Amino acid sequence: MNESVSSSALVDELRVEFATLDAGSRVPTMRDIASRFAVSVFAVQRAFEVLKEEGLIQSFVGRGSFVTGGDISKSGNPGQSRTARILIVSHSTPSLRGYKVAHSLQTELLRAGCRAIAVSYSDASELRDVLGDGRYDVCILQPRRSILPVEVLAMLKSKASHIIVEGRELERLDVDVFVRNRANSMALALNCLRELGHARIGLLTERLDAAAGYAEIENQFLQSHSSLPGNAESLIVRATADRDAGVHASEIRDALQKDLANVADLPTGFIVSGRFAPSSIREGFLAAGFKIPDTVSVVSLRAETESSSAKDKFTAVGRTTEHVVQGIVSMTNWRLANPSEPPVKVLDNPSLFPGTSTNRNDGRNSGQRATIGAG
Repeated sequence: MNESVSSSALVDELRVEFATLDAGSRVPTMRDIASRFAVSVFAVQRAFEVLKEEGLIQSFVGRGSFVTGGDISKSGNPGQSRTARILIVSHSTPSLRGYKVAHSLQTELLRAGCRAIAVSYSDASELRDVLGDGRYDVCILQPRRSILPVEVLAMLKSKASHIIVEGRELERLDVDVFVRNRANSMALALNCLRELGHARIGLLTERLDAAAGYAEIENQFLQSHSSLPGNAESLIVRATADRDAGVHASEIRDALQKDLANVADLPTGFIVSGRFAPSSIREGFLAAGFKIPDTVSVVSLRAETESSSAKDKFTAVGRTTEHVVQGIVSMTNWRLANPSEPPVKVLDNPSLFPGTSTNRNDGRNSGQRATIGAG
């Protein structure tokens, strides 16, 4: 299809059009816009991504896209203009990223004029005692890696008019969901390594943890390799993690040595997904015979990059704290403006952050058998 308007012109046209709509209004469908401007749906999709990054619109799976904005400090109850009461609930499982998001989220909501409180819990009875008889317009829940007990969710539903769950896929539970787009994460990581010339790519992950979504990550990896020769399952390396401390370098080394022992052509690129500290990744790979990035390139799906030095910063696919917070604030704003809309799910797209853990593959390592275990 011949594009009748440029990408930037389309964004400008839609920005002006959507800015005239009320907060919470549904915008025309991508197909309608594509037909009206005589452009492809893909072109409209790219324009929508720009407008979502700008915070003008928000898209929900199966529901369409809506205008953000409005006054988040006010409750969305008809006939009421009182200050919105927001409850942020996080499980006590240690999580540096989770703590940053919760703290920044509360700061942003308070700055916007909301009455926002944040609490952490380890069990349902403890949470019930802390919350008492309080009532809230929206509860933002971070289950983190824990199992989410039904009694916790039921109690929070009795305390808040609406619940937004951050970071966890929950089906058929009548809650809004804000979660990382794992398929997009895997696609970005694979494309990065392939563009650097790595055809043989492995996956290093923690042993399956349903709460953390590792099964889905593995499935995404396997599906992406379905059109390539060889057995992708043989390129998955699973490290055993300490529940509180994450994965140590020795565990990464042991997993690489064990799971790749019978692989003839070793990967020259790896995607890692789990509680992998950059230092542990480098040390573990080196102990197993892989020097990053000289003999193997690594893209992390979860590495902490915001506080890392330039030298230690891994190439990563992820979302900054500010990005996540703004996304949750936009979703909260939309929910307050649309209290009667059915539950929605936002698949939040990550970005690629270049670092020092990837190099272009010049073919020297392709198809070669490395000496595993030679540090």
